Amino acid sequence: MSEETEGQDTGAEASGVGVDPFAAAMALGGASREEADAFLKDQRALIAAQLHHLHEQFKHLHLSVWEKQLGVLLRVATAVVGIAVASGFALMVWDAAHSNGLLFEPFSVPPDLASRGLTGDVVAAKVLDRLTLMQKQTSSQRPARTYANSWDQHDIKLEIPETGVSLAELDNWLRGKLGHDTHVSGDVVHTASGIALTARAGEDGAESVAGPQDDIDALTQQLAESLYRLTQPFRYAMYLTTHGRADEAALIFHELSKSDNREDRIWGLNRWAVSLGSQEGVDAQVRVLEEAVTAEPDNIGAWTNLVGTQMNKSRPEEAVRDGRIELQRLAGTTQTYVLSANVPGARQRTQAYIDEQMGAFEDARRVWAPLSQSGYPGLPLSSLLSNLAEAETGLHDLAAARATLARMDDIARQTGDQGSLSAVFQKMAWNSAAENWSGVLALGDASTFAKSPRDHSLMPTTIVPRMTYAEARLGNFAAAEARIAATPADCYICLRMRARIAELQGQHARADWWFGRAVQSAPSIPMAESEWGQALLGRGQPDAAIEKFRLANQKGPHFADPLEMWGEALTAKNQSHLALAKFAEAEKYASNWGRLHLKWGEALGYAGRKDAARAQYQKASTLDLTAADEAELARVMRG
Repeated sequence: MSEETEGQDTGAEASGVGVDPFAAAMALGGASREEADAFLKDQRALIAAQLHHLHEQFKHLHLSVWEKQLGVLLRVATAVVGIAVASGFALMVWDAAHSNGLLFEPFSVPPDLASRGLTGDVVAAKVLDRLTLMQKQTSSQRPARTYANSWDQHDIKLEIPETGVSLAELDNWLRGKLGHDTHVSGDVVHTASGIALTARAGEDGAESVAGPQDDIDALTQQLAESLYRLTQPFRYAMYLTTHGRADEAALIFHELSKSDNREDRIWGLNRWAVSLGSQEGVDAQVRVLEEAVTAEPDNIGAWTNLVGTQMNKSRPEEAVRDGRIELQRLAGTTQTYVLSANVPGARQRTQAYIDEQMGAFEDARRVWAPLSQSGYPGLPLSSLLSNLAEAETGLHDLAAARATLARMDDIARQTGDQGSLSAVFQKMAWNSAAENWSGVLALGDASTFAKSPRDHSLMPTTIVPRMTYAEARLGNFAAAEARIAATPADCYICLRMRARIAELQGQHARADWWFGRAVQSAPSIPMAESEWGQALLGRGQPDAAIEKFRLANQKGPHFADPLEMWGEALTAKNQSHLALAKFAEAEKYASNWGRLHLKWGEALGYAGRKDAARAQYQKASTLDLTAADEAELARVMRG
């Protein structure tokens, strides 16, 4: 009888009693004492045996369940291991199929060179080392996936064949069968004048260099550059650009701008425009950039450079327009210029450019400040700092801007690029905000920064307008008028400076005419109306001034200047209680503006809030003030 059958005999086993109670009573009733004791003894033995059997049965049942659970766990573990192995192999296959590296093989060298230590491995390693170094020294925003050969320093290696079967051998076999690696082989041969080194980069072609045998280091450098040029011409041109060989780079960019490959054409055309600007001037650069975005609307790099160029030419209306187009293109799904992971940062950068044109300097500062610490791919730190300095100066935070300009000077000393146009322009803007007019003129010496046709072509829209206004502030009206007359008719800052120079001479009608021209040239930009309102306020016309400030505020709601001057105009109308709201709103966008806190304190004083006024005066005393504002602060604090 099986154990399963025994376990199912009667219900008694289930109750733990092994004898029928009625039968036991009958038997005991007619038995002697000895027989009864013997019977009971037998029953106890039977019960004990049955309990032991039941215990073993449950023990077996528990073991059976555990064994089954263990079996399930073993099967799961086996499946997991199998999936892991399969996944690992699938990953290896995927990686091999997408491999696009540069694999160096040992060069073939003459026996006499090998015997002196110049083996094939050594020669290949020398070329590889120099190529890797150049790759690391190349700064470019171009994503690796847009290259025919997308290798980076992790994918440039010397491959020496192994023996036996290993994962490395399997990986090499898969890459050879499925991948797109470029295998570089080469040789060294004797020539009449020394040696010749040749490298062959698969279907890309071959390059050779020759020279004296003792110049092996120079020859391997030349060969590495030739390979870089052959396999990744755009990156090689970017390397040349940052190593003082811009003319060589320009030729490569020009070639790429006419390439049949779409990505090479997009990137090449953008950089060719920049190179042409350096050679011929900014107008040539604008022409090529406009051609670039017309031919390929998703050329984000061309849009970015076009926005920057329009700002340098003081054409803010066009800069804002092109910046908004760039934002739309970045939001689309067809552009390949910027990696998807970098799109948010690119959008922030473009928006910051727009914000600066609209007077939203605090919004721009929030973008440039962290970028000036972390950096941004493809943009030099000096450029980021220049943008930050512009935002800080626009906020009238002269202490912060001074510190940023000092950082720019440190970088210039390290790179030897002192007196750049951008740095000079930002310093002139800072001195203008501080009303240090002699300092503005001192910076305007063209010989210190105009180093290229591009710089010369930008002087009339960057340096000259600030110099002319400084001359006018110093009373040199004839010189100022002569200089400003030669500036372009579509230059926004030039039109504004014409108006302000006329205002300084008391030529109010002429000033209004030039302010009107400036508004017409850039109808969505708030600066002209803000300055026009300031002129009207200076004439004692607060109502007319307030109307201009209102228009400026509508165009640039985060622009602090019209809000602060609106408050001044209300104070002039004995409406200090209304002015307080304007000062408070302006403080949101320029919290470290000394004049703002000075005028806020005055309005509080007129409103009878002496303690609050003293707090604003105290705040103003800790910030940068012009000489006139310092004198006024001293007067009100004495009173």
